[in-house]
Amino acid sequence: MAGAMLEVSIDESAVGKAFDELIERLGNLTTPLNDIAEYLHQSTDDRFRQQIAPDGSPWAPLAASTLARKKSTRILREKGTLQDTMRHNVSNNELAFGTDRPYGAIHQFGGKIEQAPRSQQAYFRQGKDGTVGNRFVKKSKSNFAQWVTRGASTTQMPARPYLGLSSEDETEILAIVGDYLKEGFSG
Repeated sequence: MAGAMLEVSIDESAVGKAFDELIERLGNLTTPLNDIAEYLHQSTDDRFRQQIAPDGSPWAPLAASTLARKKSTRILREKGTLQDTMRHNVSNNELAFGTDRPYGAIHQFGGKIEQAPRSQQAYFRQGKDGTVGNRFVKKSKSNFAQWVTRGASTTQMPARPYLGLSSEDETEILAIVGDYLKEGFSG
């Protein structure tokens, strides 16, 4: 899956020991992992609304050039596509959570975006006095065309992490696992 995925490795911590005990009792973690995935969907949605990383730090602000062309000041949520493509997959006692969108990784980790040089025809409206407007128009509304060439450029995209576990997430995951362990004692 291209994009960005959260892979949580369980070590010898309290969470790891709780999962080991749960595997021993249930043999299959599909149901608890699906509950954890549902929680991760809610937690990630909350982070998108608050525009914060899992560690609670605010996302890098939008560049002035980005703000000038956007209809909204919300970060990573102009159309909501990235947020709406969060998916999970549970198999073999493993949980994968993230997005398959190719641009998901650049937003999560940051990086360079390189644009190749290009040329294209730009269309304008020319007035009766011969002056050419400075706004692009559709070809069908144009009476003046000009070839425009743009050189190669590089943009640095800041990281805006949306995937990951906060300390609250870890506490909630332990509580979910704890509920399943308690069911084993009472059931």
